[in-house]
Amino acid sequence: MEIVPPYQPVRICTDSKYVIDGLTTHLETWEDDGWIGIKNAKMFRKAAHLMRHRSARTTLRWVKGHDGIEGNEGSDALAKQGANKRHPDPMNLEIPEDFDIQGAKLPTLTQATAYKGILERKQPEPRNTTEKNIRLTRTAIKGVTGEIETDNAIWKSTRKKTIRPLIQQFLYRTIHGTHMIGKQWRHINGYEEREMCTTCNETESMSHILTQCKEKSTQLVWDLTKNLWPHRNTPWPDITLGTILGCGSISLQPSRPGRQNQRRRRTAAHKGPTRLFQTLLSESAYLIWTLRCERVIQEKNLSDGEIRARWHRAINERLTIDKVTATKIIRTDKFTKLIEETWEPTLSKTMEIPANWMYCREVLVGRTV
Repeated sequence: MEIVPPYQPVRICTDSKYVIDGLTTHLETWEDDGWIGIKNAKMFRKAAHLMRHRSARTTLRWVKGHDGIEGNEGSDALAKQGANKRHPDPMNLEIPEDFDIQGAKLPTLTQATAYKGILERKQPEPRNTTEKNIRLTRTAIKGVTGEIETDNAIWKSTRKKTIRPLIQQFLYRTIHGTHMIGKQWRHINGYEEREMCTTCNETESMSHILTQCKEKSTQLVWDLTKNLWPHRNTPWPDITLGTILGCGSISLQPSRPGRQNQRRRRTAAHKGPTRLFQTLLSESAYLIWTLRCERVIQEKNLSDGEIRARWHRAINERLTIDKVTATKIIRTDKFTKLIEETWEPTLSKTMEIPANWMYCREVLVGRTV
């Protein structure tokens, strides 16, 4: 807006409906509320000032994100680079005094909005554990995809629909480090021994529990998961705590893509394998955590057969949910195709599946028709 002459028409294409609505539909309300509770309020205010300062027409157009559009993909890449800089680039967000309206309008101010404004003035101290786990996750994602994700993208990925709500909560708490493990038991009388992993004889951490522990359940679950993976052109990545926490941000690509448009080949997600990867990784990690809690707290010791049965049940529950959703709830060709791309390679690896397998209850992972 600052570069383009004010008499020249401008069209802005963005995949953010939030930005478009914020500069059009919601702008007057946000100004009346004093911009309380609005993310990036300073940038919105500056953008609104620059748009109103122009004499030519400015139009905003929504485009679909991550769909191979050159300008959109380029802006995403630049945004990630900027968001992960140690020191942000200087931006002039000053607004002339005659335009800069301060505070909220009392006639429209509600008690809830006023309370939000009070909370905004209290800046919470960052948690060291949270920042450490976010950095760990960002590094793991880059190791698999080659891309650097922002903090907001990582947090948003923990709420991805592919991941069950219960596991979403588990990932959220793990990033914040609020689970009772390791050193947190050290000063609780009568439970000090829970600090140590009895199998490995070392202080427990979530990384140790989910990926490093020599306990048979941990290794067996990951072996089952890796052996089920059916895509030879998309290798199964090394699993770390960061990979688990960032699984919702990981989009897998085939190592030998087919003959497609070069730009789309670089940007289009390998949707079926990606969805399967996120499902298997999140379900397996949560099962390992569940089995560990049962072993440590309830003193349950399961056999290899029982562990295999628990893992198959968890994966088959997800398969059944997807089949029911595709055939009875979201009955669209697009979603049905996604479910087929997710599960057919896996099922075909172990059995000869019928054409109408999505309607057959007997078609399950690890079980013949």
